[in-house]
Amino acid sequence: MLNKNILFTLFLIFSAGSVMAAAGPLNSLHFVIIEPGQPGTSIEAQPVMDSLAEYISAKIGKPVSGKYFNELEPAVKYLDENKPAWGISGLTFFKSYADKYMMNPVASTLPQGLDKDIWRVLVSADGPDSVKDIKGTVFGSMLYTPEARKILFGKNHVDAPLVIEGTSRPLRMIRKVNRGKAAGVCLNAVQYSVVSSGEQFSGMKVVFESDKLPNSPVVWFGKINDDSFKLQGVLLDMKDDPAAANLLKLLLTSGFGPADQELQ
Repeated sequence: MLNKNILFTLFLIFSAGSVMAAAGPLNSLHFVIIEPGQPGTSIEAQPVMDSLAEYISAKIGKPVSGKYFNELEPAVKYLDENKPAWGISGLTFFKSYADKYMMNPVASTLPQGLDKDIWRVLVSADGPDSVKDIKGTVFGSMLYTPEARKILFGKNHVDAPLVIEGTSRPLRMIRKVNRGKAAGVCLNAVQYSVVSSGEQFSGMKVVFESDKLPNSPVVWFGKINDDSFKLQGVLLDMKDDPAAANLLKLLLTSGFGPADQELQ
């Protein structure tokens, strides 16, 4: 009987160990970056995720690993099946899924040092002068859920026949707009700064600007705790850490700022 009890106890121990191994290391700060519409692939971005994980782990003293998604469906599937500790989320994804996945902002990204974003709708130079008169599809890397339309127009009631559609190739859509093969394109502040001085921009015009919008937030999944505050401190200090300079360039942000009050 004693031997049976010992065997049963060992079975429970090993079974529990298997469950914990499947769920990930205890106290790990696994993260996920979700930016649908952005370039690249999960595989191509993995070295950057590994570098960020190594940096955060060294600062906090806990195991860290991360994954990157730039497509909506795989990201949603992943969050349905896994529970990361924290992440960086595109604004549209946050607005669409914050409640479902209990996403709480703890910091914000600062692309090009900007603490706010602006979305602009562009059409060809000989196109309509008002966004309300656009007939057709406006493409944008941020426009991949119905929530994007609400973000774009905000409090402005725009009763327009235009359709919005997500794309991972906004610059290609600019060429289509110039050739009359697309009605319009929506660019965020960084994208607009890249193309506004280019030759292609001379054949286009801006017909709508959004209000100032939050940048992609850093989020904590679930209840805020001590680890979330430690992570917040590390992120806010990165812009002043020479060892983080190259990593920040790869992450396309000048650093991290406090969580945007608009998302609280």
